[in-house]
Amino acid sequence: MAYDGIMMSRVVENLQSQLERGRINKIYQISQYELLFHMRSQSSNMKLLMSIHPMYARLQLTSLSFPTPPSPNAFTMLLRKHLEGAYLESVKQIQLDRIVDMTFIGTNELKDTVKYHIYIEIMGKHSNVVIAHDNNKIIDCLKRVSPSMNSQRILQPGATYQFPPMLDKKNPLTSSYEKTDNFTRTYQGFSPELSREVLYRIDQGESFQDIMKMLKESNTLFIHKLMDKEYFHMIPLLHLQCPYYEYPLFDGLDKHYDFIDQKDRIKQQTSDLAKYIQNEYQKNLSKLHKLEKTLFDSQNSDEYRIKGDLLFANLHLIQRGQKEITVDNYYDDTKMTITLDERYDGKTNANRYYAKYQKAKNSLHHLNEQIHLTKEEIDYFDSLMTLMENASYYDALEIKEELENLGYLKKKKTKQVYRKKNKLHIETYLTKENITIYVGKNNLQNDYLTFKMASRNDMWFHVKDMPGSHVVVHSEELNEYTIRLASKIAAYFSKGKHSSSVPVNYTQIKTLKKPQGAKPGQVILNHYSTIYIDPDDSFLNEINKID
Repeated sequence: MAYDGIMMSRVVENLQSQLERGRINKIYQISQYELLFHMRSQSSNMKLLMSIHPMYARLQLTSLSFPTPPSPNAFTMLLRKHLEGAYLESVKQIQLDRIVDMTFIGTNELKDTVKYHIYIEIMGKHSNVVIAHDNNKIIDCLKRVSPSMNSQRILQPGATYQFPPMLDKKNPLTSSYEKTDNFTRTYQGFSPELSREVLYRIDQGESFQDIMKMLKESNTLFIHKLMDKEYFHMIPLLHLQCPYYEYPLFDGLDKHYDFIDQKDRIKQQTSDLAKYIQNEYQKNLSKLHKLEKTLFDSQNSDEYRIKGDLLFANLHLIQRGQKEITVDNYYDDTKMTITLDERYDGKTNANRYYAKYQKAKNSLHHLNEQIHLTKEEIDYFDSLMTLMENASYYDALEIKEELENLGYLKKKKTKQVYRKKNKLHIETYLTKENITIYVGKNNLQNDYLTFKMASRNDMWFHVKDMPGSHVVVHSEELNEYTIRLASKIAAYFSKGKHSSSVPVNYTQIKTLKKPQGAKPGQVILNHYSTIYIDPDDSFLNEINKID
């Protein structure tokens, strides 16, 4: 990736044109590292994202939807107090560095007009968002830096804001060309990736001025995928020698960061959930091992009966105080040494062996029942682990809700909820033949999709004997292409995602039944067909996601 100073200059220019005199309507802190400003500008609603993530820090307009916390934290309340209703006066980049000064005009408690600055610093793990008065007295920061952490540059309420130390480099957009083997060392705003690209283009005969002109005027983001890693910039990175896709600047940033952000946000806010599911899965595996060992011992309990029989046959040889006795085993014509409890006589010792035998026999039914229930728990938590791999933030929250409803997790009392009750968001796709395909991303969605939302004659797809998503095709008659497409989707959103020749069952909804008392997501199949499919993500290019 290459969100460098030159790219920041294009972001700032686009913000200047699109957010001119924009008004802040609402402010959210959507994660530990991210702020989201809902703004109104040029008769349109816009969302401004400020991220100080150590790896994915950036400033951009976004069209994506983000989960917002049920209640604001202290920092969000402070931002709302000072900035809600304020108008954007200006957006400035500091030199060609990744530091932006956004100036807002608002009012204080006395209705006096005041000016506020928001400084966004994109500097890797040192990234920050600072809000300050016009005299640069800091009101607060997204990440405070105390004197004990950095005595040279303090970022906390009451301190005076100062820019980070600037390096003495040339501005490549306004300076003449200076021959170098590394533009990052000589010019401002160059990432290593862009430096390699400019050197490559100059070697191919392009002039430095023409390259800079392209960078200065481009509003297109070029995304390259090379060995499962993405690179992007405002011009094609030809030195990578791989295909690329073109997007409008902010659409391209959304495209690149969306999947990364989803996974990181789930990890941040639902990591305890994933850990709990994994622990429960491992705990039940361990329990199953112990139960099966006990079952094996119980099934081989005839030895207790035989010892009891032999002791009764040899009562005349046993006296209280003996620790063991060796007798003839008339069952197999061998000698058997039997351990005795020296406190008891022969008859009592024999009855104790009979009691052990009877207890073992009586436990067989209970053990088999417990083994059956434990295997169900293993399958259930295995399915949850699979669903968590493909879950969005809201999908993960619904998995948490499911565990609360089933009593695995204790419900927390909150004043607000993250969504209206029973409003499950089912992922929806449209094929090139205008056929609608629905995908359940957790057990609550699977149940709702299969038994409430789908029509009787819709076609239902699910991987065979593995956890995965319920996939429903809203069509009564399917051609081979649609069957294979739906099967690919079902295989992709399943535990068999990284396997080959995955079996997928499909049938009409009306043939399915819900087992009585079963956990969410479980069904009974009748009269189904099976297709074997190699899962991959190629189907994503054949369907359009519907919000």
